[in-house]
Amino acid sequence: MTLASHMPRKIVSKPRLLFRPDAVLGWRLTPNHGVRVGFRNGILQTINPEGWRHVPGSDQPSRHRLAFYGCSYTYGTGLADDETYTALLQRDLPGVRILNRGIGGHGTVQNLLQLRRDIAAGEIDAAVFAIICDHRFRNIAHPQRMRQYLSRDWYTLGVEHVPVAKLDARGQVQIIYPPIWQPALGNVNFDTFLPDEYMITTATLVVLELVQNTAKAAGLPLAFVLLDALDADFNTAICNRFPETRDISTPHDPAHRFLPRDIHPNMLANQLYAQRLAPVVTQLCDTVTNGRGL
Repeated sequence: MTLASHMPRKIVSKPRLLFRPDAVLGWRLTPNHGVRVGFRNGILQTINPEGWRHVPGSDQPSRHRLAFYGCSYTYGTGLADDETYTALLQRDLPGVRILNRGIGGHGTVQNLLQLRRDIAAGEIDAAVFAIICDHRFRNIAHPQRMRQYLSRDWYTLGVEHVPVAKLDARGQVQIIYPPIWQPALGNVNFDTFLPDEYMITTATLVVLELVQNTAKAAGLPLAFVLLDALDADFNTAICNRFPETRDISTPHDPAHRFLPRDIHPNMLANQLYAQRLAPVVTQLCDTVTNGRGL
């Protein structure tokens, strides 16, 4: 296992301490920082000067810039810089600049907001949205997710709110910013009042439609991929609404996860992701070359 070739300015003790407040995203990664993996010896994860997970080789000139948007699965919790699926793709496809836009805890709403930033800045040529089943709870102000923000870490870091989707009477998306420091959430049972599974999933489908429309308006080739299969109905709903979605999920078992120490995909899972994503990347790059946005 190799460490990143550049050493971070500061090394923190756990991934969440890499976060810093962001008025639009809620939180983002701190540039030039690093974190050691607590359950693996000698593994240092590094954040580059732009504030993203370091992808070895991505600083070389290339024809196309392809960004992967996602959460800790895309960031690569538990993995060395050269073990993430974005790093493996960069190694195997040196003619493409692979950008890792994964941030722990982010959902589709935050990925959409970052996509807008990247389009406005002219920083990408194509995009992949990497989706996991838990995103459906992150994309709305679901108490199950909001309770997780009661950790004092968030208060200490100065992270004050999280962007989530709210649908109006016409089914149009509004992005709102509820505060995350709400102690009452820890003591109240909201189960009776929660939306049903269909409504929770529908919110994510509508956000993904907005992602698709945003990319189309910018002439930006786009792909959706599924990284886990913990909720078959959720994945089926996405594939039914967006038939070109690629299911590249791996099993939730010790062979593909860091179980029992950690739930995140391990090296084998990321190798499989990279293999299954290679044709997706090639197709997106061909679309860019031919000047046909999706």
